[in-house]
Parts: sequence; structure tokens; C-alpha cells
Amino acid sequence: MKCSVSDRTRRRRWQVALLGVVSMALVACGGGGNAAATGAAASCGPLTEPQVVKLGVNPGAQDLVTFVMQEQGFAEKHNLRLEVNSFQNPAALHAAIGQQAVDVGFGGLTAMATARQQGRGTMIFDVLTSPSNVVVTRADSDVQSFSDLRGGKLGVFGGRSSATFAITAVVAKEKYGIESLEREVDVIEGPDAAVLGLLDEGNIDAALIGTTATVQAMLSGKYRVLSDISEDYQSTFGKLPGHVLAATTDDYAESHCGVLNAFSSALDDTVAFIQSDPNVWTDYAN
Repeated sequence: MKCSVSDRTRRRRWQVALLGVVSMALVACGGGGNAAATGAAASCGPLTEPQVVKLGVNPGAQDLVTFVMQEQGFAEKHNLRLEVNSFQNPAALHAAIGQQAVDVGFGGLTAMATARQQGRGTMIFDVLTSPSNVVVTRADSDVQSFSDLRGGKLGVFGGRSSATFAITAVVAKEKYGIESLEREVDVIEGPDAAVLGLLDEGNIDAALIGTTATVQAMLSGKYRVLSDISEDYQSTFGKLPGHVLAATTDDYAESHCGVLNAFSSALDDTVAFIQSDPNVWTDYAN
């Protein structure tokens, strides 16, 4: 199955505080596929009746987007009924996408590319860019620079297989001289709350944390930033890195092109709303 992907006229980069979205849409998926999916769901046109979509999310920016998409009725507007499945870490969600346990999921760029190379049929149809993640240490820590972490311990919320870790490893090498982050630093994997707890107790030297945890950590005043991943990447390479994307599988896209286009449209509406309404952050936090 082949799907032609075009940057439609509505493609645009949204700058939403910590989030950027570049929307792309499937415009020519067809043939074969699941016989149970017919009509607008299988075609690439607008949905004419509600379609259930099992959506996989992790805590962070993607969780915010999903919250707004549902609360403001953008999913319903485009005839989507979202069944949201929450995963505590990217690795679990990546596996769910590849195993088709969810129809659509927000996954890391590197993980989805690797899964496709391994024959799992994963494919990208929308991209979340510019990671809003930081590496922090305690405000009273002796660690002054990311480069000081060589030989130390780094807590990582997404694990070694996550796109965030891959981008951080590039930043560590090209900007801070750590040739191999995985070999030269003792990487401790765990959810945000766990790695921040280890940091607070002095059991690790720094932590790479997720989007929501980044906001909370900065507001707490307890931590000092060693690296803003996006800023460091951009200052080194002159452009923002690809990060998290909306993904599905070839099999699902074959018979649900209309659903994926509807999801992209709902995502556009959602991001536009987040841009225009600063109160959304307060509503989400509550």
C-alpha cells in the first residue's frame, strides 16, 4: 500500500508556547484494507458519520492537545469519537502503535522510523516538532554545565529508545562534548515523578523531563536548567529538531484515510484554539 502525502495549503507551523505542529494529510490512500471500513472512512473525503478512533497518548504536550480536542468539541466536529488510551512512557506507546493496539498514537520520530525499518508498517501522517524538554539539576547542585554530567547519573523520563533521548544525545555530543551519552553517563530510566524524586534526594545528578514536568519544574523554583533541548539543537544546527509525531500503520491508513484526514483537521482546530486562548493552560492544569 502506498499513500501519497502532500503539504497541503493549510500546512503551517504553529508556535504554541511549548508546542509546534506541522499538519500533513493523506490524500490518496486506497485499495485493499479492512473490509469492515467502508464509505468516507476508507476514502479520503470528510467523514459523514461518527468514527471511533483508539488514540494512544503520553503525558505532556500530546495530552494537552487531546484534552483540548475533546473539551472544545473539535473531535466531534470532524465526526471522531476518541477512545483515549494513556501510556506512562513512550516505549509502551510505541509498542502499542506497532502492534496496532491503538489506531493512532503520538510517537517519537526515531522510534517510528525504526519500527518501520523492522517491518511493522508504521507511518507518519502528522508531526509535532520542537521538543519542549529540558535537562535540569537541583538549584543547589555543584553541576554547572551539561558537560559536567560525564561520569554522573542522568534520569530520563522517556527511556533510551525515545526521540527525546536521541535528540538529547545529539545535543550532548555536538554542543557539550559528550561523545556517547549512553556510555559516558549512567542513564536511569523512569517516569517524570520518579526521576525528579531521585534528583531531589540526591541519587542522580540531573534529569531529562517531559513537557508537563518541565513547566511544573520551572514554576517550582527548585531546579536549574542545564540544557533546553530545542534551543541547544537550534543554536548548533540552525533549525528545530523533529520530535513527536502522529502515527498509525499502513493497514489502518489503507482503510481509514478519511479518519486520518479528519484527525489532522481536528488537530489544526485544536492548535489554533490553544494559540488564541491563554486560559487553556489553566483549564488543563486544573
